[in-house]
Amino acid sequence: MIRRLARLAPVIVLLPLLAACVTTPREPEPPTLVLDGGGLLPNSGPLRIDFGREQTGVIDVVSRLLDETPVSVSTNTECGAGPVTAATWEDGLTLNFLDGAFAGWTSSDPAFPVAGGFVAGQPRLEMPQTSFQVTTLGTEFNRGDIFGLLNAEETEVGLLWAGVTCFFR
Repeated sequence: MIRRLARLAPVIVLLPLLAACVTTPREPEPPTLVLDGGGLLPNSGPLRIDFGREQTGVIDVVSRLLDETPVSVSTNTECGAGPVTAATWEDGLTLNFLDGAFAGWTSSDPAFPVAGGFVAGQPRLEMPQTSFQVTTLGTEFNRGDIFGLLNAEETEVGLLWAGVTCFFR
């Protein structure tokens, strides 16, 4: 009996170590932000970041929520609406400001779902009740205040936006 236990000792010692190597699947983390036709919905509480809010405050709050600062903040003076300042984050979220106020957003980041059921990267075939229109930008669509553009292959959503943008048509 003692000999049998002695032979099992290495197995008994290794079992907890092997168990520590097994990982359990994680629940997907909820998105930090949900984008909608009137601004942003932070997942951290009931507050909204509506269009019209002050630029510095919006950039600061979104930077804290994303745990990163924009990779660029630049102004395009040739936009039809007037000079638009764009704060762009690394993964494809851009917030647009007009006269110092939050006025619109664009996103190519699948991490940010859009109210109404859209997400960048979503297959076109999963959008059966959506009408498409070919424009100088490409194949566009909209549902309410949310607009989008299919990728070059026209197989999935490449870009989504709401509010003020600076596209040249």
